[in-house]
Amino acid sequence: MKKKDLFLLLCIVAAAAAIAFFMRLVGGAGGAEITVSVDGEQFGTYSLLEDRTIDVENGFGHNRIIIKGGSAYMESADCPDKYCMTYKPISKTNENIICLPHRLVVRVTGVESEIDVITQ
Repeated sequence: MKKKDLFLLLCIVAAAAAIAFFMRLVGGAGGAEITVSVDGEQFGTYSLLEDRTIDVENGFGHNRIIIKGGSAYMESADCPDKYCMTYKPISKTNENIICLPHRLVVRVTGVESEIDVITQ
């Protein structure tokens, strides 16, 4: 490997690190609330600023959503795979938790980011 090759490689790594840092910094604004939908119908809208427990009981099953410290997560679900419980807590606009067996979607809404698209 020549010096110029090594220099080029270091420049590429530095550029990638700078882009990753910028995307992390600008990635998404914190949301003001979550919207819970069951089978495409809105179940409720809840503020992320207020800690609470939301029990969603419907013909498909039972889910418990916890809002704590400005983020929301699925604490329990009686679906067979419990995949929805493995999602990390959500707090930024357009982040989701989805429980397919129960047809439940939890989506962060309320704050729109000023950046719509980044192009090169």
